[in-house]
Amino acid sequence: MAPTDKTAWTVGRLHYLDNLRAFLMLLGVPYHAALAYSVLHGWMVVSENEKSVLLSWASQFSHTFRMPAFFLIAGFFAALLLRRKGALPWWRNRMLRIGVPMITAALLLNPLMMLAMALDRGGAAGAEGVGEAFWALFSVPGEPWVAHLWFLFDLLIYCSLLALAWRFIDHVRARRVIEGAEAFAGRFRLGYWLLLPIAGCASLGAVMAFVVLDINSTAYGMLVLARTAGHAPAFLFGALLACYPQWLQRFTTIHWPSWVLAFALAVTLCLVQSQDQDLPRAMKYFLMPLVGIMMSHVLMSAMRKWLDWETPLTRGAVDGAFTIYLFHQVFIVFGVLLLRDTGLPALVQFTLLTIGSLLLSLGVHLVIRRHPLLLMLFNGVPPRQRAARLHQGRTVSQHPGQHHSQHPLPP
Repeated sequence: MAPTDKTAWTVGRLHYLDNLRAFLMLLGVPYHAALAYSVLHGWMVVSENEKSVLLSWASQFSHTFRMPAFFLIAGFFAALLLRRKGALPWWRNRMLRIGVPMITAALLLNPLMMLAMALDRGGAAGAEGVGEAFWALFSVPGEPWVAHLWFLFDLLIYCSLLALAWRFIDHVRARRVIEGAEAFAGRFRLGYWLLLPIAGCASLGAVMAFVVLDINSTAYGMLVLARTAGHAPAFLFGALLACYPQWLQRFTTIHWPSWVLAFALAVTLCLVQSQDQDLPRAMKYFLMPLVGIMMSHVLMSAMRKWLDWETPLTRGAVDGAFTIYLFHQVFIVFGVLLLRDTGLPALVQFTLLTIGSLLLSLGVHLVIRRHPLLLMLFNGVPPRQRAARLHQGRTVSQHPGQHHSQHPLPP
């Protein structure tokens, strides 16, 4: 099916993908809360006395698939809307919907997290020590200015490259290359499985090139090209699923041997991803696209089978997931400092942090969604689209059995 065929997708809203995307965003809340109690590596602020091996490995395991699966779904929605809007209008829309919230959160929320880090590092020296620690973080461009927003930075890069490719690459020739690769893989019993190590080798090769050229960490450490390269195959594969609906049908059908392989690869990546030796690091970047794609199959096929519908709860989760992700880490870092001297077990503190930050972030979202300017700044939704959302919501409440949109992602 030609990528320019705008009649390819005429189905209603793909609820299982909406639900999965919201789940992956919300999973960031317990993931970041668990990092404060990890025995494997440090974080922005950490618990000094309470640690948890269980939380350490649980967060480590979720890290193997959470963001790759998110990027795969993002690539699917990106290509789907790109075909409808055209390259330049779609790219402008992505700059608005992704870029504006990223910049807003970086300028307004990340300095608050820097303050929590300063309290953690310089609190023993009093106000002067806190001030010096905060200024050291605030005055220099670096990773604290990106923090948990790094995936939006990478997503803008992927979208820009996809728009350029869509604009300048001959779609007919590209389709022939893809179909030729599919025909070649189909001749062999394990032909399709060969595509996974090819993706892994491409990821590892790109990372090695960045290291040799000494450009892996760029923009004052705010952009890590190895991480960008490791997640790129998942985004590209998601875009291909949008161009070839028969692929999506097969990819989202449960295949138990693939599930077993996916979990085995994820466990392997979990064991090597925090090690600093050359061989484990090479294995990490080789496995990242394999685990990302395979675990995406697990999650998408499970959601399609068991959660392919909309309820008020899932609709609320989809609506608020982005805002919750932007704000939750602010509440977590200060929550860690507040709970540090309570003597509560790590699992209790983790539970309080997760529930508390989730509820507080949800409360922030309920405020933001009522004010057009805030919705524009933190969700990238222009006022006209906000009015359309409100009208859409009223339509759904009056006709709950109908699909409220023919598009799998609000434009």
